[in-house]
Amino acid sequence: MKHVPQRTCVGCRQVLPKRTLIRVVRTTSGVQVDPTGKAAGRGAYLHNKRSCWERGLQGALAHALKTELTGQDRQSLLEFLAGLPEEISGPEEVTVTLSRSTDKLK
Repeated sequence: MKHVPQRTCVGCRQVLPKRTLIRVVRTTSGVQVDPTGKAAGRGAYLHNKRSCWERGLQGALAHALKTELTGQDRQSLLEFLAGLPEEISGPEEVTVTLSRSTDKLK
């Protein structure tokens, strides 16, 4: 069985496969969304849900990136947030719920 890298969403604290999350990276030119997931710099991960991004922008994202978000950084992240769905519906959410229930039973 192949190893699947896991990451934690800084908005909701759920641990999920790395490829299902969006990476935000701190670089020398500022904080930006990393669509490839491979950009150099300190990274943090968020779901593609508005609720996670809103919580992340309240301070969790800055803390994870070990930096203060500038006005320009915040504006570019808010523009990205505007294009995200309100909530995810479907099998992904059910899978996460089941795996969390299983974790509690161990």
